[in-house]
Amino acid sequence: MRRRLFLAMIAMLAGIVIAACSNNNEQAETPAMLEVKMDVPDHIDVDKPTKLACVVTYGGENVDDASEVKFEVWKHGDGDRQMLEAKHDGNGRYSVTKTFKEAGTYSVVAHVTARDMHNMPKQDVVVGNPEQAAAEGVISDGQANKEEGHHHDGGVSMSLSSHSFEAGKPVTLGVRITRDGKPMTDATVRFEIWQADNKHEFIDATEKGNGEYEAAAAFANKGTYSVKVHVEASGLHEHQVEQVTVN
Repeated sequence: MRRRLFLAMIAMLAGIVIAACSNNNEQAETPAMLEVKMDVPDHIDVDKPTKLACVVTYGGENVDDASEVKFEVWKHGDGDRQMLEAKHDGNGRYSVTKTFKEAGTYSVVAHVTARDMHNMPKQDVVVGNPEQAAAEGVISDGQANKEEGHHHDGGVSMSLSSHSFEAGKPVTLGVRITRDGKPMTDATVRFEIWQADNKHEFIDATEKGNGEYEAAAAFANKGTYSVKVHVEASGLHEHQVEQVTVN
């Protein structure tokens, strides 16, 4: 009886050891990930040389021998895209200097290939005065909306009531929406808010009448935020990105 009990305990311990070894092997075989952290300003001055950079790591260690690092830059509403070759600055950092000649909202995508992997994070930036950038940088042409996978109705217009807010205080986000020059009513409106590559927040708006929609919001940090207005109605899904300044 004791012999059987002893053998059973030995078998149990052996099973535990094998399971532990199996788990360790699985953890050891888990591949490291190629991480790319953007280092691009939220706001850029017109005609001022500015560095667009990113830091590349693999398994927590800097990658100083990436196969390729390029920055793709384009202005919202413009079909022309520019691909810029980055140089290695050391410590996993790659950068390129660019001078933006026109105000507006731009997208910057870092195309990074290293360790047989590819990563391409994206960040939107504002060039020039935020109000001017919002006016010039709205995604309004058919091609831009096609890329986003939405139908664009040229008769829909959206205008934020304000582009300037105070950090840390409750604010009211307002937008006036018209269609073919007339106030658009009975639409479902949402605000999508984010700063740089931080988490996106979605807030449902309430219709106030005469094409006016509002929602309570709060901006925690100072700087430039992106506000995307989503509008849905029967057979319609429109959106528009504008930039606001938080002081």
